[in-house]
Amino acid sequence: MLGRKQSLRGEHILADFGPEEILNESSDIDWANKRWIRWLLRICSLVSLVSVSANTPRSKELYPSLQYITFCSDLAITFFFTVEMVAKMQARGILKGEVPYLKDRWCQYDASMVFFLWISVILQMFEEMFDWVDKHSYLSVLRAPRPLIVVRLIRIFLKFSMPKNRLKQIIKRSSQQIYNVTLFFLFFMSLYGLLGVQLFGELQNHCVKNDTDIKNVTLNSLAIPDTFCSTEADSGYQCPTGMKCVPLELAKKVSGFNGFKNFATSIFTVYQAASQEGWVLIMYQAIDSLPSWRATFFFTTMIFFLSWLVKNVFIAVITETFNEMRVQFQQIWGLRGHIQEERTTQVLSGDDHGWKLLYVDDNKPRGWAPKFCMKVVVSAGYYLLIMAAIVANAIAAASLSFKHDGRKREEFYHYYYYIEVGFTIFFNLEVIFKMWCLGLRGYWRLSIHKFELLLAVGTTVRLIPYLFMTSFTYFQVLRVVRLIKASPILEDFVYKIFGPGKKLGSLILFTMCLLLIASSISMQLFCFLDDYDKFETFAHAFMSMFQILTQEGWVEVMDETMIKTMNGTTDEIAPIVAIYFILYHLFVTLIVLSLFVAVILDNLELDEDFKKLKQMKAREQSAGIQETLPLRLRVFEKFPDRPTMAKLHKVPSDFSLPKVRESFMRQYLEEEQEEEDGLAKARGVGGLEDSAISYRKRRPIKLLTPISHPRNADYEKKKTGVSNIICDANNQRLLLGDSGQIPLPGKGTHSHGTISSKHVRLDP
Repeated sequence: MLGRKQSLRGEHILADFGPEEILNESSDIDWANKRWIRWLLRICSLVSLVSVSANTPRSKELYPSLQYITFCSDLAITFFFTVEMVAKMQARGILKGEVPYLKDRWCQYDASMVFFLWISVILQMFEEMFDWVDKHSYLSVLRAPRPLIVVRLIRIFLKFSMPKNRLKQIIKRSSQQIYNVTLFFLFFMSLYGLLGVQLFGELQNHCVKNDTDIKNVTLNSLAIPDTFCSTEADSGYQCPTGMKCVPLELAKKVSGFNGFKNFATSIFTVYQAASQEGWVLIMYQAIDSLPSWRATFFFTTMIFFLSWLVKNVFIAVITETFNEMRVQFQQIWGLRGHIQEERTTQVLSGDDHGWKLLYVDDNKPRGWAPKFCMKVVVSAGYYLLIMAAIVANAIAAASLSFKHDGRKREEFYHYYYYIEVGFTIFFNLEVIFKMWCLGLRGYWRLSIHKFELLLAVGTTVRLIPYLFMTSFTYFQVLRVVRLIKASPILEDFVYKIFGPGKKLGSLILFTMCLLLIASSISMQLFCFLDDYDKFETFAHAFMSMFQILTQEGWVEVMDETMIKTMNGTTDEIAPIVAIYFILYHLFVTLIVLSLFVAVILDNLELDEDFKKLKQMKAREQSAGIQETLPLRLRVFEKFPDRPTMAKLHKVPSDFSLPKVRESFMRQYLEEEQEEEDGLAKARGVGGLEDSAISYRKRRPIKLLTPISHPRNADYEKKKTGVSNIICDANNQRLLLGDSGQIPLPGKGTHSHGTISSKHVRLDP
C-alpha cells in the first residue's frame, strides 16, 4: 500500500502540452503571450463563426441590419488575426529561421484562416457596396472554410497529461485498427457494387399505356404509382391490361440517382441501402424487374454484412480503443496534475451479522429542529409520503384533457390551477422542513436538495396567473424525475450512465460543435440555390444536418440538394454533392454514435473509484514498480484515503486463520545442510520425495502442557515440534476450506509457499 501511494504522489506530474504552448515562444512578441490577448483572439474566432453563420442572402432579407454587423465584425476580426500573423512572421521568419512560420502546421492553419477571412471581406464588399457580385452567386462557397476557425477555441482543450510518445503510440494503434475496419468496409462495398452491376444492371423497364409514344413520355403515360416491370413472362412484375412494359431513358432528376448501371452508381446505391434508408424500395424495384431470387440473395446478405456486421465492428473497435485510452490516460477526463484525495463519507462498521460500509454525517442534525424531526426526515414513512405526492401530482397533470368545442384554453385549467397550488405549497413546505432540520449548509451539500429547491422556486413562480401556461410548466413536469430515487436499482443505473458526466458531457459538446461547424459549412455551400429552404438560414441548415445524423430521411435531403444544385449549376456537380453528404453521414453514424456507445459501456463497466485504481495499477506496471502486498495488509487497500474513525467490532468468523509465516519457520529450519544430509544417511533414508504424504481433516488437539521449543534442543526435538505445528495449522486450514497452498505428494515447492514438502513429513 505504501508503494502504491508513493508511486502516485512521488513521481513528477507530466506537464500539459498543447498546440499553442509552442506557438509564441519568441521574446519579440511578448504581447501575444499575454493571457488577455490569447483569449481575445479565441473570442474573435467564436464571433467569426457567428458572423459567417448569419451571412446568407435570406438572413439579410429577414434582418437587414446584418449586412453592416457582419461586415464590421469580419473586418475587425480579420485585422486582429492579420496583425498576429504578421508579428509571428516577423519574429520567427517566414521560411527561414529556427522555427519558420510556414513550416509549423498550426501556423499554416492560422494563415489559411486569415486568407479566407480576407476573401470573405472582399466578397462582401463586392456584394454590398459595388454590386459586382450577385447576392445569390455561387461564389459564396468561398466562405465555406471559415467556420473551421473555431478550432482555435476548441484546441485549447486538446491537452493530455501524458507523454507525447505514449500518446502517439495509442493514436497509431487506434488508427491502425480503424484503418483495418475501413478496408473491411470498403471491401464489402466494392464486392456488392460489382455484384449489383452483374446481377441487375440498369433497371429502366416501366409500365406505360399501350398508345404511348416512347420518344414523348409524360407523367400521364406512366402507371400510378410508377411501377417497374419485367419483359420476361416467367419473372418479375407483369403490367396490367391496357399497359405494356418498355425501357425508358429518363433523366436522373426524374428517375432518381439509384441504380446499378455502372460501378459508381452501384456503389452509391449500395451505401444508401446499407444505411437502411429506402433500401426496401430499391429491393422491390429489382424484384419487379428481374427474378426475385437475385434481389433476395443480394439485399439480405448485404444488410447482414454491411449494416449489421461492419457497423458493430466499428463500435467494437472504437469501444476497445476508448477503453485502452481510458486506462492509459491518467487524468484525461478529470483534473490535470495530482489525483486529489476525495473526502469520503463512508466508514467500515461491523456487528454480529458481518461488515458493511455506512454513510455518516449525511443526515447529521445541523439545523435548529429537535432530534425527533431529523428522525422523521430519514424515516421510510416520510419518504413514501413524498413519493406518493409526486405520483399523485403526475396523475393529476396527466388527467388534463382538451376538447375542441370552442371553449378557451384557460377554462380547462380552472380546477387544475387550484390543485397545482396545493401541490406547490406541499412541496415548498417539504423544502422548508428539510432546511429547518439540516440547516442551510447541510441542505446545500447534496445535489438532490439543490434540484428540489430549483423545482420549488420554478413552480412557485409559475403560480403567477399570466405565467401559469408558459414555459415554467417544465418545472412542474420535472417533479417526476424525483421518482428515480424510489428505486435504488434505477438510481444506481442512472448514476452509472450520467453520474461521471465529464466524459458524456464532453462527447455531447463535441457533437454539438461538429453539428455547428458542419451546418455553417453546408449553409455557405448551398445558400445560393434559389427556392431551396433547407440551407437558406443557419437554423434550417442545422436541422438538415441533424436529420442526416439521425439517419431519418437523409437520402431525401441529399437527393433534393443534388437536384437543386444541378438546376443552379451543372450536372457534373451532383457527384461532388453526393460525396460530401456520404462522408458526413459516414463519419457521424460510424464514429460519433459509436463514441456514445463506448462512453456508456465504459460507465456501466466500472465506477469511478475502480477506474482510478485501474489507472494507478497500469501506471505502476509501466513503471516497473508493482508490489504484491501480503494478504494481511491487502485489506487496507479497501479503506478510503481519509477514513472517518469508527469503532469496529471483530467477528471471529470474518477472518480466516493466519498462515504460518516464513520468518517464524526459519528459526527452526535453517540448519547446516551437512548435518541434515548426515542424519539422513545414518538412517538409511534416501529422501522424503518418494514418501507418501497424507492429510486428515480433524479438529486440533488441545494439550494440557504446551510444547516448549528451547533454542538449545537437539535436531530431533526441533523437527518433532515443527511437525506438530505444521500438522495443526494444516488441519485448521482444511477445516476452514483453505488448502490452496498445502504441498501435495510428488509436487514441488510453490513460489509463494513457506516450506517445501521434501523437508518435512506430516504425521497422519
